[in-house]
Amino acid sequence: MVAILLMTVLFLWIPLQESLAQSGGFSGAYTRMGFGARGMAMGNAMGTVSQDGVFAHYNPALASFATGNQIDMGTALMAFDRSLHSFNVTFPLPPSAGLNIGLLNANVYDIDGRTSSGYHTEMLSTHEFQLFAAFGLSVSPRVHLGAAAKLHYASFHDDIDNATGAGFDIGLIILPTSDWRIGLAVQDLISAYSWNTNPIYGTLGGRNRNDPIPVRFRFSSSYRFNDIGLVVSSEYEIQRLESEIVDRRHLGGSVPPQNTTRTDNVTTNSQLFRIGASWSAHERFTLRGGWEIMDLDYLRETHKLSTGFSVHLPYDAMNPSVDYAFVREPLGIAGMHVLTLRLSL
Repeated sequence: MVAILLMTVLFLWIPLQESLAQSGGFSGAYTRMGFGARGMAMGNAMGTVSQDGVFAHYNPALASFATGNQIDMGTALMAFDRSLHSFNVTFPLPPSAGLNIGLLNANVYDIDGRTSSGYHTEMLSTHEFQLFAAFGLSVSPRVHLGAAAKLHYASFHDDIDNATGAGFDIGLIILPTSDWRIGLAVQDLISAYSWNTNPIYGTLGGRNRNDPIPVRFRFSSSYRFNDIGLVVSSEYEIQRLESEIVDRRHLGGSVPPQNTTRTDNVTTNSQLFRIGASWSAHERFTLRGGWEIMDLDYLRETHKLSTGFSVHLPYDAMNPSVDYAFVREPLGIAGMHVLTLRLSL
């Protein structure tokens, strides 16, 4: 029944039309880059994977697999004056539930501010935050459900109020066998940034804006090969994209001259694919790799490879691990180094 409900939501939200837009220019892009070194090293194909830790950022139903207090603190070293930070903590709720709280932060510094004539004004920066809380419930050993609430906060310019928003996720994970998992998640429902540009543009172009964050439909599967310590996962995603097209025209033939503005809302979708693997080569060392295609219609421009590892330190207190991932950004414009510290309380 739950699977039927989620599939009904899927077909109501996805428009039946050709994909005409890429997802890089839509609100909340940093939330779609990944979460922590372990997930990003596996190409973000983490919708049903809990063997490497619980990250409900990928599917809220994963929170039900929490068995202890796991803490992850991560940062990404990026080119072009960007930074990305993450924090993740889990709380088991016996006998069959769990809670996962996470924070994601993205920043861009030293943006060259200029007037419409091209003259430099000041150096700008942007700061974005997403806080989420996910609750997962194990209905049976084979069925896990989850839901998450999200809060968005962004500072784009000193002269305008900070943008805010909220949304929620729902998720499902089914275990046909003890080693095979199938997952479905619908994420960023009703999520959007709300902000007002009147303090900058005034009555000529300023207005209250509501920029929706793409709704995500994620279909995941993973399989664990116990004998060799290998987990292989894959994921297919559809993003529902909403765009606003503003057509401004100057009617020079009228007296007096008039300006007209026409606004159209366009809904399209893009399709993504991910595959990843994690291999426990030794009790103190884990290897990972992944491949992510951010838009199947633009495979060459949007695909990115990733790899990484974990070193499990030989300390009983808090069982610390150091995780690393290297992610090649689309078109090879830069490489991203992701570091995460894992503690278990």
